[in-house]
Amino acid sequence: MDVNDLRILYTFNHWANARTRLAVESLPEEQLYRDLKNSFGSIHGTLVHLCGAEDIWLQRLNGADPGVFMKAESYPSYAELRSKWTEVEKGWEQYMTEVKDDLLGRSLTFHNLKGEQVTQLVGQSLQHLVNHSTYHRGQITTMVRQCGGTPVGTDLIVFYRELKKG
Repeated sequence: MDVNDLRILYTFNHWANARTRLAVESLPEEQLYRDLKNSFGSIHGTLVHLCGAEDIWLQRLNGADPGVFMKAESYPSYAELRSKWTEVEKGWEQYMTEVKDDLLGRSLTFHNLKGEQVTQLVGQSLQHLVNHSTYHRGQITTMVRQCGGTPVGTDLIVFYRELKKG
């Protein structure tokens, strides 16, 4: 996998996140905070986790070792979370514009949330984040249905088909 492949994956990730937010935004806001007994409780909690993962990985790839993950209490409203997510997405856009092929095989060392030092390849970290986001978007799809909303397709093949049309 080279940088161009990863750029397409990150374009997909941004596209899928935007579609997921549209589905979420079609619900009455109070539904976002309803405890649905999911991994992160509510749609809001899962969105915070999704944004938080994208944020912490961006920090790590930019040389920081934050060791602290976003908490739902820090973004109590959807509007506050949405604002943070816009900031994170701008950071990813810049990172993916500047990343070069030779960086993908380099090691990235950081402390995970348990405080353990971890080393893995930059390219693998980038692939992981897209996969992680896809997993949690699937959870959000189920929760949107549970709240009476209509989820949207965010499959990679749907993205590729839209790219082909455009």
